[in-house]
This record gives sequence, C-alpha cells and structure tokens, in this order.
Amino acid sequence: MTLTITLAIMTTIVGISGIFSLEEFQEEYGKVKDHNFEMLLNMTKLKVQSNEVLTATTDMFLAEHETDLQILNFYIDGRMAWIDKLSEELADRVDNVQELFIFKSRLYIQVQVISDEMLNKMALLKSLLIEYKKVEKYKRSQIKEGNSDIALAVDNIMSLFNSMDQKSLLSQEKPKTEEVKQFISPLKHTISEQEYKHITALFLEQPSLTFAYQHYLAQLEVLNVLKSEHAQLSKSIASVTGEAILMAEKNFLNNLNKAEEKISLRKSDLYVLMFISFAIALVLVFLQIGFLRRVHLIRKIIDAGDAKSQFQIPINGRDEISEMAKSVKSYIEEILEKEQQVSETNKKLEHLAMHDGLTGIYNRRYFDAKLEQEHIRYLRYKEPYCLAMLDLDFFKNINDTYGHDIGDKVLIDFTDRVTKQLRETDLFARLGGEEFGLLMPLTSEINALILMERIRNHIQSIPCVVNNFRIDYSVSIGLVEVKEINDMHDVLKQLTLADKALYEAKRTGRNRVHVYQGEQLITPQRA
Repeated sequence: MTLTITLAIMTTIVGISGIFSLEEFQEEYGKVKDHNFEMLLNMTKLKVQSNEVLTATTDMFLAEHETDLQILNFYIDGRMAWIDKLSEELADRVDNVQELFIFKSRLYIQVQVISDEMLNKMALLKSLLIEYKKVEKYKRSQIKEGNSDIALAVDNIMSLFNSMDQKSLLSQEKPKTEEVKQFISPLKHTISEQEYKHITALFLEQPSLTFAYQHYLAQLEVLNVLKSEHAQLSKSIASVTGEAILMAEKNFLNNLNKAEEKISLRKSDLYVLMFISFAIALVLVFLQIGFLRRVHLIRKIIDAGDAKSQFQIPINGRDEISEMAKSVKSYIEEILEKEQQVSETNKKLEHLAMHDGLTGIYNRRYFDAKLEQEHIRYLRYKEPYCLAMLDLDFFKNINDTYGHDIGDKVLIDFTDRVTKQLRETDLFARLGGEEFGLLMPLTSEINALILMERIRNHIQSIPCVVNNFRIDYSVSIGLVEVKEINDMHDVLKQLTLADKALYEAKRTGRNRVHVYQGEQLITPQRA
C-alpha cells in the first residue's frame, strides 16, 4: 500500500514536473518565435528586397530607351514599398536601425539620381544624333553642288569626333572649339558669307555638333562616376544588412540555447525520479524528445546560414515549426539566387569596361594599362617588346559609300582576321574609330615585321563580302621596337613613335608597313 502510495506520489511529482517543463518550454519558445524568429524573417526579407532594388538599379545603366527606365522605376517603387514596411516593423528591434535608415535614404536618392542622369543621357544622345544628321546632310548637299573645299573642311572637322558608338566615346577626349575654328577660319575668304555663317552655325554656335558632343561626353563621365558610387553603396548595404541578419541569428540562437538549458535542468530532475518510476519518466522523455527534435531542426537551418549545406537538410513535418523552417530555407534560397544575379551583372559591367562594344576586342583603357605594365617589365628585365599601330586605309570612303552599318561589319571582319594571325601573348585593341593597337611582348623587330607583313598581305588579298557587296580594303601599319627609343621612362612615347611610323606609312602611299628607327623610318619592300 505504501509502495503504491509512494509510486502514486512519485508518478504525480514526475507528471507535475513534466507538465511544468513542457509549459516552460512552450512559453520560452513562444517568446523566441514571437520576437526573435519574426525579426530574423523580416530582416531576411529586407535583405532580399534591398538586393532586388540594387539589381534593378544596376540594370538602369544598361537601359537604352525611356520605356526601359519607366519599367525599372515601376518595379523599384514596388520593392521600396516593401522596404518601408519592413523598416517600420524593425525600427524598435534592431541595434543598427539608424544605419539601415541612412542606407535606405541613400539608396532611394541614388535610384532617383541614376534615373535622372540616364534620362539626361538619352536626351543628349538624341540631340547629338540630330546635330550629326544636320552635318551629314549639309556635307552631301555640298558634294552634289561641287563644293569640294567645303565638303573636305567638313570631313576634316568630323575627324575630330569619334564614331556614334557610345562605348567608343568612353575614352574620347572632348573636341576643343579652337581646333574646330582652325578648320573653319580658312574658308572665310574662299566661300560666300552665307555659307560661312551656315558652317559656323553647324559647328560653333549653340546648339551645334561640337556642343552636343561635349555635353554627351560629359554626361558619360557623370554616369561612370555614378556606377562606381553605386557599386560602393551596394557593398555598404550588403554589409549592413548582413551584419543585422547575423545579429538577429545570434539573438535567436542565444534564446534557443537558454530554453534548452532550462529544459536540460528539468531533465536532470526527471532522471532521478525515473529510476523509481521508469514508465512514467519514459513517457515524459518521449514527449520532450518531440519538442527537442523541432528545436534541433530550426537550429540546423539557422546554423546553415547562407551555406549550400542547408539544401541537404530534410524538412518533412507539417506542424507550425516545420513550416517556419521551410520559410527560412525558402528565403535563404532566394537570397542566394539574387546574389548570383548581382554577380553576373557585375561580370557584364566589368567586361564592358575592358572590351570594345563593336568588335569585342580590348579597348583603349585596357590597352594603355597593359602597355604600362609591359614597359615596367622591360625596364626591370630588359626584355624587348614591339608596338604597332594599324589603321584602315580610306575607311571613311567605305562609310560614305556603303553606310556606317557596312563600315562596322568591315571593322569586325578586320579584327577577326587579325586576331587569327596573333599569338596568345599578343594584345590587340581598338584605340578609336578605325585605329588599332597591337602589343607584342618578348618579340624582336624582325619577328614583329614578319607578322605585320603577313597581316597586311592577308588583309589586301581577301575582300570583305557584306550584303552582296565586295569591299576591297587595306591597312597601313607603324611599328616600333622598344630598344630603339632613347627616353625609356615615358611609356606614352611608345605610342607617339608608333604613330609617327603609321603617319609615314600613310604619307608614302598606304597599304604598307613602316618601322621607326631613330630619326629615320624604313619601309620594307612589299612582296
């Protein structure tokens, strides 16, 4: 009887202890779920929405029409509404909320500035094309009327401007008004006053091609600065939101650990009584194991963080905790996807910064940087290299005869054929318009000369066929070997001397290779 009463008492004590343990765990977990877990989800959502706004803002730099900008702005407005809502919910629960609000404000301002500057760029481009068409129309009319002097002067002035390809404009210097005046002033006494006023208005008054071109180049510089600022802002926002998420995860885990510690203490008490009433204690343990399994599942999801290991965690339950775990996993997957999109966009921008938009080869900026590196290597190890400048002969005639679209395809044909003749160590780049540069490391003058003659013969021997037009064209080449230059500390002098050799090749008849050697230039005999 006593044993039965004792067993009943122990069973009651074990039962009451188990009930208290369960209630305490439910209370602690409720606090964690209502506060820390909800904050973690909101913080994760905030990061996702911020990344979407950053991605859309980056895409603005690639927009080509006002419609594209409007669509991106509508999309960003929707994301901003989410960000505002989440920021209000987190305002009193995040330690670095002030930083979040500052970066949110900077992001909104940056979006508006980029949108305005892109619209300004598009407007300036339209103005530039209008002025360019005016000049082209005027030149054609002068050719028809037989005014060759005026047409030639217009051509000379137009040589100061780069092509209408905006990616080529990035490395173009702004044409000076004085340079334009030098071509126009000699016409004052050779043409009528009316024609002189007309050509002056086309190039020197407001609006004119010169001012439109200068304003457009200035706008491209503004956009380059904005790209850099936006990249820095993206890193800052990612850092702040990432830090806030880590803090939320830390608080969440700390509260879960506290709840588990309290449960462990209760378990120790229950183990003492379990020896007396094993059956009752076993039931209570099974009840608690169910709760611990759920807590452990959430801990695994949180500990996985942004790592790929989270995708290996099975979540099969249908209870409230399992659904919350699935929600966290879904948001982490979304974050990884958005980060991948941002990474791919950055790679595209990096490629655009290094390559020419039309031909796909390297641009002037990348070529200058590599030339400077090669020259530094030469100064240290005294291993020679050669530098060549290549220019298509009478390329302007091709544009005037067949149009700029055909001219662009001729440039693409030229770069493809030259690239196939080069080694992997050679660096071929478009310097602007129909002018190209070729850097040949560890190459002697005689070997470089053989390669240049092979390229020249290959270009002149095979015509370019575009839209049933057979276009014969040739190339003039200026070549210089670094050891022939006296001033070894001025890397820009390499280009200057190569350009002198190219000028001599043009002056003496084109379709030839000239080699710079001190004060003299030599021209190899053509085969």
